Amino acid sequence: MDEAAVFDHVITALEDRDYDPLIHVPEAHSETYADVLDRCRRHSITIRGRYPDVLGFTNRNRVFAIEVKGSAGLLRGIGQALTYQEGAHVSYLAGDATAVDSHTSLLRSKGVGVIGVDEAGVSAWRPPPRAESSTEVADIEGQLSVRLRGGEFGGDVTTLSLAQPLNYLAPVIGIDGAGPLARDELDDLIAAEYGFGAGESAITSAQTLGLLAAGSPCRLTDQGELSATVLRGYGVLDLADLDAVKRETRGSTVSESHPPLAILLRNAFARHPEFGLLLDALRAEGPEAHFLDLLERLVHEYPNVFLSAICTTHGAERARKLIERGETERIYADPDVWRDVVRNNVLFNFVQQLKHVGILAPETRSHSGAIDEYDPDEKPWIVATNAW
Repeated sequence: MDEAAVFDHVITALEDRDYDPLIHVPEAHSETYADVLDRCRRHSITIRGRYPDVLGFTNRNRVFAIEVKGSAGLLRGIGQALTYQEGAHVSYLAGDATAVDSHTSLLRSKGVGVIGVDEAGVSAWRPPPRAESSTEVADIEGQLSVRLRGGEFGGDVTTLSLAQPLNYLAPVIGIDGAGPLARDELDDLIAAEYGFGAGESAITSAQTLGLLAAGSPCRLTDQGELSATVLRGYGVLDLADLDAVKRETRGSTVSESHPPLAILLRNAFARHPEFGLLLDALRAEGPEAHFLDLLERLVHEYPNVFLSAICTTHGAERARKLIERGETERIYADPDVWRDVVRNNVLFNFVQQLKHVGILAPETRSHSGAIDEYDPDEKPWIVATNAW
């Protein structure tokens, strides 16, 4: 039996078990796996640099990963299934029932489950005798939450591109006052009444933080409604009021000038699964975090967050290949590598955001120059004493 046929039967079995699967199929193979792609969404989540064929949550909210093979390539599949134990509670190898049967004892002795498939469907489902787990499971859970449970979140934290996070509240205030608006209408409103020319970025970021619902017209989520209520109670009734608050923070931070608004923003940031994991890593490094030490922790414990939130598009591909080749250390130890893969605005926009919301102390120095000029030892990230 070929791999595509096995894949189709595995997806059927997952649906019958009420699992939530995402699949990884390279674009070059889209035609071969067209039937599967019609039934499932794609993912680009890696475990130790490798993409599981199927990844998701079980019906008990456990992370599962499956490597799918047909009758051939089983030895390579065994190696991949073993790797997936690093980022999943349960890992499986699926393949032609006759072919995988001879490997069942070995796989289950290593903690890997076996799914056997014949022409009629899944004929054997042998779960692993124990659930393997590691620190990377939290990373995978966060990534899956964004993609499978993430209707309340609009995307990756990379869309949080503005240094002043008060701007992310402008769409909330605009809709709270005017009601649901088309995206371009909301953009125009922000420009006219808030005097801000990056309304599109503010809207996208508000969706990322779960304040605006996806789709058109733009509407507030429950979290957005709660934020609007807090703002009204604080006396920020319209965009002119928000602009006045923003002016008051010049030369200061939101956390210093308006602590309740900093708490509101900090809570919105922390609710996002990716950002929450970033904060966990930063907290573990504190009270004074050197950027390269933070990179090391992210690469080893939250690699997908590192790839999506810290790296450029080109950098993520380079870093992923280094992880897959076992050269992970180069990412944070070789200046030529980390300066090539890290997004420059992480050192400025991201730092400024964390200072404003009270996660980093005001004395933390951001870096606005070229990344080649950045010395991480001279500009440590200082965690605010009241950040958590």
